[in-house]
Amino acid sequence: MAENINRRFLTEFVEQVEPTDLVDYFSLFKDDDVYKIEQLQKNGEREAACRLFLKLILPEDDCEAREDNISKLLYALKEEGYKRVLDDHGEAVGEDQAAITEFLEFLISVTKPELMNEIDAASLIPILLSKGYISVKDQQYLNSLQVGDRSEACKELVRRIKKKHKDWAVALFDALKETQPNLLTKIDPGASNDELVQKGILPSPENYPAEEPDSEEEYNSDLEKYDTEESEKSVRRKKVPEMRLRSYQLELAEIALSDRNTIICAQTGTGKTWVALHITKEHLLKNPQGRVVFLARTNALVAQQYNLFQKYLPDRKVYHLHTATKECLGMHLIVNDYQVFFLTPQILLNNISNKRISLTDITLLILDECHHTRKKEPYNNVMKYYLATKRNGETVPQVVGLTATIGVGDSSTEDGALQHMLRICANLDTLDISTVTKNLEEFQQHVAVPKRETIKMGEKEKDALKALILKNISHIETYLDTTEVTNNKALQKMWLKKPVKKDGKRYQKWTVHFRNKVSCKLRSNKQLVRVIHAAMTHLAAYNEALDVNYLMNKEHVTEHLEKKFEEDFKSLDNASEKEREFLQMIIEFCKKVNEMEIEMNPYLRLMRDKVVELVEEYKEIKGMVFVQTRATAFALALYLTQELGLLGNGGLRAAPFTGTNSSETSRGMPDSQKNETLENFRKGNVNILVATSVGSEGIDVPDCNFIITYNYTGNEASVIQMSGRARQTDSTVAHISDQAIQKREEISLQKERLMQEAFRRLNSMLPEDRTRKILKYQEEIRNAGNPYSPDESIKTKASFRLICFKCHKEAVNSEDIRIYVGQHRVVTNPDFRSRCEFDISTTPSRYTISIIKCMDCKLKWGTTFRIDQLEVPVLKVTAFLFTMGGEEGRRFKKWGRVDSHIESINKTELLEMYKENTDVQEDGD
Repeated sequence: MAENINRRFLTEFVEQVEPTDLVDYFSLFKDDDVYKIEQLQKNGEREAACRLFLKLILPEDDCEAREDNISKLLYALKEEGYKRVLDDHGEAVGEDQAAITEFLEFLISVTKPELMNEIDAASLIPILLSKGYISVKDQQYLNSLQVGDRSEACKELVRRIKKKHKDWAVALFDALKETQPNLLTKIDPGASNDELVQKGILPSPENYPAEEPDSEEEYNSDLEKYDTEESEKSVRRKKVPEMRLRSYQLELAEIALSDRNTIICAQTGTGKTWVALHITKEHLLKNPQGRVVFLARTNALVAQQYNLFQKYLPDRKVYHLHTATKECLGMHLIVNDYQVFFLTPQILLNNISNKRISLTDITLLILDECHHTRKKEPYNNVMKYYLATKRNGETVPQVVGLTATIGVGDSSTEDGALQHMLRICANLDTLDISTVTKNLEEFQQHVAVPKRETIKMGEKEKDALKALILKNISHIETYLDTTEVTNNKALQKMWLKKPVKKDGKRYQKWTVHFRNKVSCKLRSNKQLVRVIHAAMTHLAAYNEALDVNYLMNKEHVTEHLEKKFEEDFKSLDNASEKEREFLQMIIEFCKKVNEMEIEMNPYLRLMRDKVVELVEEYKEIKGMVFVQTRATAFALALYLTQELGLLGNGGLRAAPFTGTNSSETSRGMPDSQKNETLENFRKGNVNILVATSVGSEGIDVPDCNFIITYNYTGNEASVIQMSGRARQTDSTVAHISDQAIQKREEISLQKERLMQEAFRRLNSMLPEDRTRKILKYQEEIRNAGNPYSPDESIKTKASFRLICFKCHKEAVNSEDIRIYVGQHRVVTNPDFRSRCEFDISTTPSRYTISIIKCMDCKLKWGTTFRIDQLEVPVLKVTAFLFTMGGEEGRRFKKWGRVDSHIESINKTELLEMYKENTDVQEDGD
């Protein structure tokens, strides 16, 4: 059989196949092999990925393995629908059929521009899916393209069927005959459909590719495939695991199964997600046309819950909407095709506010970590829509919240804690809280009770490195005292209020707020604005360096600063004199530090010794370390891996785990990196996770045998959540902290006890009293209105200008900005490119081709994405000041808060506008 793999087959394989579709069929692949193939394909090197794939399955020195793998390959290609490649392996089609196919391909190529603009891809997709020419994954992606210009979806449809099927043109003509027969006459003007068949241009039914007689059950199961991190192939081949709930879990589900709103409250690790899965299954059994939406606060949590549900709901259509795809604002396109959706609350808000869908389309709404349904958080904004919909007499979904603890908010008394809990109930429109009372003994068996210990960090005797950092801070502040900021009435008051203590979050916030205020107030002195922007950036970096220095060694401080200003060092030639001076201070600082004889940080020694002790105590290393800042998380993870990597059974491997969203002073961790880190932690490739607060709740991690908080504490809710991560028998929770953190820890523990007492009082309230108080709070919500609900009618139509936030360089006028596909603020004038520079992204994707930077100060203005042959700029709102006439500039954190109206634009209009502007420029030349 190996000899039958001919040259034409190999050519077709390399040109057409996506190897990631096939890797799951080969158990011989190592994780590293799969990763290399996936990365090559992800980076646009698909042919290289194909050749690596073939090299691995066709070893030159093992004929038996080649023979066996070729059989597997042909099976995989058949399963994945690569009929075109298989045709080249088997017998050639008849000459007559081949001639018809070639002629149809020729006609389509000649008339392609007209066809692509007129074909309705949406009507073709179901037909081609039912005949096996596209997969469910293809359907899912093609539907998402309908959000923009439908011609893009049509081009992609043709590309996909052409890639997989030799007789693709026949299939396309057949589908067009059913849906848009008038288009066929345009291909051969003057001929009717019957004449086209008679001429052999259109195939008669007997020439259609034969369909295999699938049973209805088999066909439906094919439709149940979905695009997920666990591939369609794996889901199809694996046996669906049986789900068995414990008695206390069934008890937690009782209220929800009676169709009432409820909050399910149980400790971390007791299986609330399994309860939600059970509720979802039962809900859909009772409501076959029901639609369930599961909300989680971050993309990582959404993906985690989706992966579990899709595995245990094989007979349901499960879908994950995420911000990395165009579907996130196109929920209306797939809302009728799926039954269970997983997304963040903000994506749901976007779809509701844009009137793409309504809450009335949903029958069950599940909110994970629902104690965040408060104040202006996205969960609460969703529920404000819910309460408004309910007041209008419309049908609303059942609501089920999941949480380990409701918390007490800002309260310091039992009454205040009770009021906080009742307000959460009011926000979630529930009169009931589901807890375990009947099966308490079984429940307690599954609640972790770890050993607790506190290790006190004493005072450092001396800290030469801290003194050096403070010296640089003082130097920059002294310089700023000589500028006009000290005499400017609008700035003087804020300047004089700068915190005396230079470490901690208070000083960090001051640097950000003062920088923003200077940019808005000093419109007349662009040079000084740029210098102060740089000064505040350096002060914020030194503030972070103080935090790193407090807990880590000297090399971690220098690494932090060098990485922080890595991009600035690359563009020294474009820096102002003062900016170069600040950067030179960093260089000299790092040089001095490297020459200093400084002993190991005594606090880090405590951390190291504790880790060594725990590693020796437990056979398997599986732990989490919580720290306050991202900089410390990265430094500590690297230190533990490098210094303690040889400890324990199999070695110690640590990785950082931080938040996704970037702050004013630091970058977030991409969702892809977070998901990869969590997956490595679950598999054991990483055995210590060094996390900021984002790791304290929600994420599903393996049962840890130790938790360490390294000078870190959270509120009463996160204290419970963190302890709940230590779920193995005889696990340990160790707190390494100084006196200030210990005081905060004690307050959190007091609030935890306060919460337990308030919870007891809540459960003992008479139902009528609880109902009355909850309805009272809901009345307050109604009177306050819905501040989130956007109202375009109140947005001003006045024009505005965007200027660079850092140097006040003119960027773009409002008439050259449009909203593309409901979310991207794009620049429509090609002349914009002359005011900025473009760096190719180090991680290019469909959405990010280049990084846009200010031509003068190199501040990042946004990114670009490709539309056909155009590279279109997308602006980052925080990079600019908004100015109107002589008014003071304003800065917005989100585009949605901009109070000026911006017109929308579709793909056709955008391309035309670029063409018109280009023509005007050429005429001018």
